[in-house]
Amino acid sequence: MSMSTGSEIEPILTGYKGISLEEVDRASLMRRKDNKYLFSVQHLPSLLSLVQDDYRVLDIDGHRAQHYHTCYFDTDAHEMYHKHHRGLANRHKVRIRRYGASDLHFLEVKRKNAKGVTTKKRVRTDGMDHSLLLKEEKFLLSCSPYVGEGMAPAMENSFHRITLVNQSQTERVTLDYDLRFSSRLSGEELILPGIGIAEIKYEGFLAGSSMHGAMRKSRITPGRFSKYAIGMALLHTDLKQNRFKRRVRKVHQINNDHQLTTKLS
Repeated sequence: MSMSTGSEIEPILTGYKGISLEEVDRASLMRRKDNKYLFSVQHLPSLLSLVQDDYRVLDIDGHRAQHYHTCYFDTDAHEMYHKHHRGLANRHKVRIRRYGASDLHFLEVKRKNAKGVTTKKRVRTDGMDHSLLLKEEKFLLSCSPYVGEGMAPAMENSFHRITLVNQSQTERVTLDYDLRFSSRLSGEELILPGIGIAEIKYEGFLAGSSMHGAMRKSRITPGRFSKYAIGMALLHTDLKQNRFKRRVRKVHQINNDHQLTTKLS
Protein backbone atom coordinates (compact mmCIF):
# COMPACT_ATOMS: atom_id res chain seq x y z
CA MET A 1 0.00 0.00 0.00
CA SER A 2 1.44 3.37 -0.93
CA MET A 3 -0.23 6.52 -2.13
CA SER A 4 -3.42 4.48 -2.55
CA THR A 5 -3.86 3.98 1.22
CA GLY A 6 -6.90 6.23 1.27
CA SER A 7 -8.53 4.63 -1.77
CA GLU A 8 -8.03 1.12 -0.35
CA ILE A 9 -9.63 1.82 3.01
CA GLU A 10 -12.41 4.13 1.80
CA PRO A 11 -14.75 1.29 0.69
CA ILE A 12 -14.26 -0.42 4.05
CA LEU A 13 -15.00 2.76 6.01
CA THR A 14 -18.16 3.25 3.95
CA GLY A 15 -19.45 0.01 5.48
CA TYR A 16 -19.20 1.41 9.01
CA LYS A 17 -22.00 3.20 10.78
CA GLY A 18 -21.00 6.81 11.36
CA ILE A 19 -20.75 8.75 14.59
CA SER A 20 -20.80 12.54 14.90
CA LEU A 21 -18.11 14.69 16.47
CA GLU A 22 -20.51 15.62 19.27
CA GLU A 23 -21.04 11.96 20.13
CA VAL A 24 -17.29 11.27 19.99
CA ASP A 25 -16.69 14.16 22.39
CA ARG A 26 -18.99 12.46 24.88
CA ALA A 27 -16.71 9.41 24.62
CA SER A 28 -13.48 11.40 24.59
CA LEU A 29 -12.08 9.64 27.68
CA MET A 30 -10.03 12.56 28.92
CA ARG A 31 -8.90 10.29 31.76
CA ARG A 32 -8.08 6.86 30.45
CA LYS A 33 -5.66 4.00 30.02
CA ASP A 34 -4.17 3.40 26.60
CA ASN A 35 -2.39 0.76 24.57
CA LYS A 36 -0.35 1.71 21.52
CA TYR A 37 0.64 -0.38 18.51
CA LEU A 38 3.22 0.25 15.77
CA PHE A 39 2.54 -1.67 12.56
CA SER A 40 2.92 -1.69 8.80
CA VAL A 41 0.21 0.34 7.08
CA GLN A 42 -0.41 -2.74 4.91
CA HIS A 43 -2.37 -4.20 7.87
CA LEU A 44 -4.80 -1.29 7.99
CA PRO A 45 -7.48 -2.63 5.58
CA SER A 46 -7.63 -6.04 7.28
CA LEU A 47 -7.77 -4.53 10.78
CA LEU A 48 -10.66 -2.29 9.75
CA SER A 49 -12.49 -5.23 8.16
CA LEU A 50 -12.09 -7.42 11.25
CA VAL A 51 -13.83 -4.98 13.62
CA GLN A 52 -16.41 -3.38 11.35
CA ASP A 53 -19.44 -4.61 13.33
CA ASP A 54 -18.10 -3.51 16.71
CA TYR A 55 -17.34 0.18 16.17
CA ARG A 56 -18.72 3.33 14.61
CA VAL A 57 -16.43 5.67 12.68
CA LEU A 58 -16.14 9.41 13.14
CA ASP A 59 -17.77 11.15 10.17
CA ILE A 60 -17.29 14.88 9.63
CA ASP A 61 -19.00 16.30 6.55
CA GLY A 62 -18.77 12.93 4.82
CA HIS A 63 -15.06 12.47 5.59
CA ARG A 64 -14.10 9.40 7.59
CA ALA A 65 -10.33 10.02 7.73
CA GLN A 66 -9.34 13.37 9.22
CA HIS A 67 -6.11 15.31 8.74
CA TYR A 68 -4.32 16.40 11.93
CA HIS A 69 -1.46 18.88 12.29
CA THR A 70 0.38 19.26 15.61
CA CYS A 71 3.07 21.54 17.00
CA TYR A 72 4.85 20.28 20.11
CA PHE A 73 6.53 22.61 22.57
CA ASP A 74 9.40 21.86 24.93
CA THR A 75 11.96 23.68 27.06
CA ASP A 76 15.36 24.67 25.67
CA ALA A 77 16.84 21.65 27.47
CA HIS A 78 14.12 19.35 26.02
CA GLU A 79 12.97 18.49 29.52
CA MET A 80 9.73 16.82 28.40
CA TYR A 81 11.57 14.66 25.88
CA HIS A 82 14.17 13.56 28.43
CA LYS A 83 11.55 12.77 31.08
CA HIS A 84 9.81 10.53 28.56
CA HIS A 85 13.12 8.91 27.63
CA ARG A 86 13.85 8.17 31.28
CA GLY A 87 10.36 6.73 31.76
CA LEU A 88 9.54 9.10 34.58
CA ALA A 89 6.05 9.21 36.03
CA ASN A 90 4.07 12.46 36.06
CA ARG A 91 5.48 13.55 32.71
CA HIS A 92 3.79 15.99 30.37
CA LYS A 93 3.40 16.92 26.72
CA VAL A 94 2.38 20.38 25.58
CA ARG A 95 1.04 20.84 22.07
CA ILE A 96 -1.29 22.80 19.84
CA ARG A 97 -3.24 20.62 17.43
CA ARG A 98 -5.40 21.49 14.44
CA TYR A 99 -8.21 18.99 14.01
CA GLY A 100 -9.37 18.07 10.55
CA ALA A 101 -9.81 20.48 7.68
CA SER A 102 -11.58 22.99 9.91
CA ASP A 103 -10.00 25.86 11.80
CA LEU A 104 -10.40 23.99 15.09
CA HIS A 105 -7.27 24.41 17.23
CA PHE A 106 -6.66 23.34 20.83
CA LEU A 107 -3.78 23.90 23.21
CA GLU A 108 -3.49 20.54 24.98
CA VAL A 109 -1.56 19.28 27.98
CA LYS A 110 -1.25 15.53 28.46
CA ARG A 111 -0.04 14.06 31.75
CA LYS A 112 0.77 10.43 32.51
CA ASN A 113 0.88 9.48 36.18
CA ALA A 114 2.67 6.68 38.02
CA LYS A 115 -0.30 4.34 37.51
CA GLY A 116 -0.13 4.70 33.73
CA VAL A 117 -3.31 6.78 33.56
CA THR A 118 -3.27 9.56 30.96
CA THR A 119 -5.16 12.78 31.61
CA LYS A 120 -5.66 15.36 28.87
CA LYS A 121 -6.80 18.93 29.39
CA ARG A 122 -7.28 21.42 26.60
CA VAL A 123 -8.43 24.91 25.75
CA ARG A 124 -9.46 26.21 22.35
CA THR A 125 -7.05 28.59 20.56
CA ASP A 126 -7.13 30.50 17.29
CA GLY A 127 -3.90 29.20 15.76
CA MET A 128 -0.60 27.46 16.45
CA ASP A 129 1.78 30.33 17.26
CA HIS A 130 3.99 30.23 20.34
CA SER A 131 2.42 33.55 21.42
CA LEU A 132 -0.77 31.65 22.25
CA LEU A 133 1.07 29.86 25.07
CA LEU A 134 1.87 33.23 26.59
CA LYS A 135 -1.82 34.09 26.60
CA GLU A 136 -2.69 30.83 28.37
CA GLU A 137 -0.30 30.97 31.34
CA LYS A 138 -3.13 30.35 33.80
CA PHE A 139 -4.25 27.23 31.92
CA LEU A 140 -0.68 25.87 31.66
CA LEU A 141 0.02 26.43 35.35
CA SER A 142 -3.26 24.72 36.28
CA CYS A 143 -2.24 21.42 34.67
CA SER A 144 1.57 21.43 34.25
CA PRO A 145 4.78 22.76 35.81
CA TYR A 146 5.54 24.75 32.65
CA VAL A 147 4.90 28.30 31.47
CA GLY A 148 4.79 29.61 27.93
CA GLU A 149 7.87 31.79 28.29
CA GLY A 150 9.97 28.74 29.19
CA MET A 151 9.00 26.77 26.08
CA ALA A 152 9.58 26.95 22.34
CA PRO A 153 8.30 24.99 19.32
CA ALA A 154 10.33 21.78 18.98
CA MET A 155 8.64 19.59 16.39
CA GLU A 156 5.62 19.45 14.09
CA ASN A 157 3.90 16.42 12.69
CA SER A 158 0.91 15.67 10.51
CA PHE A 159 -1.02 12.51 9.78
CA HIS A 160 -4.38 11.13 8.74
CA ARG A 161 -6.51 9.65 11.51
CA ILE A 162 -9.45 7.27 11.59
CA THR A 163 -11.38 7.41 14.87
CA LEU A 164 -13.52 4.48 15.98
CA VAL A 165 -15.84 4.35 19.00
CA ASN A 166 -17.28 1.11 20.35
CA GLN A 167 -21.03 0.65 20.67
CA SER A 168 -21.12 1.35 24.41
CA GLN A 169 -18.88 4.44 24.00
CA THR A 170 -16.44 3.19 26.64
CA GLU A 171 -13.56 2.71 24.20
CA ARG A 172 -12.05 4.84 21.46
CA VAL A 173 -9.55 3.69 18.84
CA THR A 174 -7.39 5.97 16.71
CA LEU A 175 -5.57 4.70 13.64
CA ASP A 176 -2.91 7.07 12.27
CA TYR A 177 -1.12 6.82 8.92
CA ASP A 178 0.64 9.01 6.34
CA LEU A 179 2.93 10.35 9.07
CA ARG A 180 5.19 13.33 8.44
CA PHE A 181 7.59 14.89 10.94
CA SER A 182 9.49 18.16 10.76
CA SER A 183 11.97 19.67 13.20
CA ARG A 184 11.44 23.25 14.31
CA LEU A 185 15.09 23.24 15.39
CA SER A 186 16.87 22.01 12.23
CA GLY A 187 14.19 22.23 9.55
CA GLU A 188 14.69 18.54 8.68
CA GLU A 189 11.64 16.65 7.43
CA LEU A 190 10.86 12.94 7.54
CA ILE A 191 8.03 11.18 5.67
CA LEU A 192 6.98 7.70 6.80
CA PRO A 193 4.37 6.32 4.37
CA GLY A 194 4.78 2.73 5.61
CA ILE A 195 3.97 3.36 9.25
CA GLY A 196 0.68 2.91 11.07
CA ILE A 197 0.10 3.76 14.72
CA ALA A 198 -2.96 2.62 16.64
CA GLU A 199 -4.04 3.63 20.10
CA ILE A 200 -6.80 1.99 22.10
CA LYS A 201 -8.11 4.34 24.77
CA TYR A 202 -10.26 2.56 27.30
CA GLU A 203 -11.76 2.53 30.76
CA GLY A 204 -11.65 -0.67 32.77
CA PHE A 205 -10.10 -3.68 31.06
CA LEU A 206 -8.55 -4.16 27.63
CA ALA A 207 -9.58 -7.81 27.27
CA GLY A 208 -13.00 -6.89 25.90
CA SER A 209 -11.61 -4.73 23.08
CA SER A 210 -12.38 -6.03 19.59
CA MET A 211 -9.47 -4.02 18.15
CA HIS A 212 -7.10 -5.56 20.68
CA GLY A 213 -8.33 -8.98 19.50
CA ALA A 214 -7.78 -7.98 15.86
CA MET A 215 -4.24 -6.86 16.70
CA ARG A 216 -3.50 -10.20 18.34
CA LYS A 217 -4.93 -12.06 15.35
CA SER A 218 -2.65 -9.98 13.09
CA ARG A 219 0.32 -10.69 15.41
CA ILE A 220 0.78 -7.00 16.19
CA THR A 221 1.97 -6.55 19.75
CA PRO A 222 1.43 -3.47 21.93
CA GLY A 223 4.33 -1.29 22.96
CA ARG A 224 5.10 2.18 24.18
CA PHE A 225 5.17 4.75 21.42
CA SER A 226 5.09 8.53 21.58
CA LYS A 227 4.88 10.40 18.29
CA TYR A 228 6.63 13.34 19.95
CA ALA A 229 9.45 11.38 21.60
CA ILE A 230 10.13 9.02 18.70
CA GLY A 231 9.78 11.84 16.17
CA MET A 232 12.37 13.87 18.05
CA ALA A 233 14.68 10.84 18.24
CA LEU A 234 14.31 10.22 14.50
CA LEU A 235 15.01 13.85 13.63
CA HIS A 236 17.74 14.55 16.20
CA THR A 237 20.26 11.74 16.50
CA ASP A 238 22.30 13.90 18.89
CA LEU A 239 19.60 13.61 21.58
CA LYS A 240 20.10 10.90 24.18
CA GLN A 241 17.99 8.00 22.93
CA ASN A 242 19.45 4.67 23.98
CA ARG A 243 16.09 3.60 25.42
CA PHE A 244 14.37 4.45 22.13
CA LYS A 245 16.83 2.67 19.81
CA ARG A 246 14.74 -0.48 19.42
CA ARG A 247 11.63 1.51 18.48
CA VAL A 248 13.58 3.79 16.14
CA ARG A 249 15.03 0.72 14.37
CA LYS A 250 11.57 -0.81 14.09
CA VAL A 251 10.18 2.37 12.51
CA HIS A 252 12.96 2.37 9.91
CA GLN A 253 12.57 -1.36 9.26
CA ILE A 254 8.80 -1.21 8.73
CA ASN A 255 9.05 1.86 6.52
CA ASN A 256 11.92 0.45 4.44
CA ASP A 257 10.13 -2.88 3.97
CA HIS A 258 7.03 -1.00 2.83
CA GLN A 259 8.96 1.08 0.32
CA LEU A 260 10.71 -1.99 -1.05
CA THR A 261 7.38 -3.82 -1.42
CA THR A 262 5.88 -0.78 -3.15
CA LYS A 263 8.73 -0.63 -5.66
CA LEU A 264 8.39 -4.33 -6.46
CA SER A 265 4.61 -4.22 -6.91
